[in-house]
Amino acid sequence: MVRGRRLPLPIVLITTMLALIVGSFVLISNRSVTNYTNPNGPKFEGDYAPEQPPFDGMLKAVTWNIAFAEDIDQAIVTLQDTEELQGADILMLQEMDEAGTEKIAQALGYNYVYYPASLHSHHGKNFGNAVLSRWPIVDSAKIILPHKNPSNGQIRIAAKATVDVDGQLIPVYSVHTETFWLGPEQRKDQIETLAQEAALALAEEADYAVIGGDFNTLTPDSTAALTSILEEAGLEWISRGVGETVDKAGVGAILDHIFAINMPPLSSGVYTETSASDHYPVWAILNLD
Repeated sequence: MVRGRRLPLPIVLITTMLALIVGSFVLISNRSVTNYTNPNGPKFEGDYAPEQPPFDGMLKAVTWNIAFAEDIDQAIVTLQDTEELQGADILMLQEMDEAGTEKIAQALGYNYVYYPASLHSHHGKNFGNAVLSRWPIVDSAKIILPHKNPSNGQIRIAAKATVDVDGQLIPVYSVHTETFWLGPEQRKDQIETLAQEAALALAEEADYAVIGGDFNTLTPDSTAALTSILEEAGLEWISRGVGETVDKAGVGAILDHIFAINMPPLSSGVYTETSASDHYPVWAILNLD
């Protein structure tokens, strides 16, 4: 479903949401994690797309934080059976491990690349980001974002995949920035790093780019900072106005977003009828002109 634009959350709901999110992270994040600080890996990849699809000038992109990759079977059902999500050209997934990523790719017929940021203490498994594509992935990289979580030293990353869409090379970034453990200036540094990476990729590779993921924009100010930085770098906020993308104890917030360069949206939305994660998948149909 496509949701319309909503008014900013009242301050009491923002405060409640912040307490819930911070409280949940206190329970799982105050133990140290093992970071993968090598920019070259670990890296997991596979090719399960049967063939290149016919190209009609449009690209369907989906971003989804599948909480700790704990309900992959339900996520597959949601992606397979939901009209707004099925047949997506690009999936940008967060909080993934390598087994869950490969299972989705194999079940739905995608090529993929996955980079973990850390071995997480929550479940003792890898924790990171993936890009899945029906089109060939010709290159990839792990982008380590600045600053660590002050409670456990965890790093955050973006997984980049260069996707060949009918001869057009399109850099795609699956992003997961830090929560409010970091102060606003440090969180801005993470977004600035993404903006610089996208600008560099455009200068070197292509005329297009897609950035999607969980940006942990709990407050209107954090959303404004995110969009200001990326729009100044030439990215358009594709998922503007789709509505809440996460639900914690009945309190919603807009944490997940899609941005793109030179790919105006034909439609976009958030699908809320799934129990696979506390986050909802955000989708957009983009026009490559």
